[in-house]
Amino acid sequence: MNQRVMKPMRQWLLFFLLVVPGVACFVFCMVYALQDWAALQRAYTQFQCVAGSSRDMSVLFIAEAKQNIHRVNLFADVVWALLGAVIAAIGIHGLCVNNPRP
Repeated sequence: MNQRVMKPMRQWLLFFLLVVPGVACFVFCMVYALQDWAALQRAYTQFQCVAGSSRDMSVLFIAEAKQNIHRVNLFADVVWALLGAVIAAIGIHGLCVNNPRP
């Protein structure tokens, strides 16, 4: 194929195979990360109330476990969002690098 035809096709492939899925993954995971952040705040508030008022260790352990579940979920969501951002950045870098051939 002609070089003038290949370069735009390569740019479209980078855009549709790396940038779009990377940005979509980032946005999707950050939406869930924000939801998990709000749930973590509620669970931590509940844990603080239980820790200050209850002497029953089983109730305290249950409240702590609920809080830790939200912490792990939030961590996983942010790691996947970071992965999506890295994939998008690789695609954007590929679009920005100008590779002229003689």
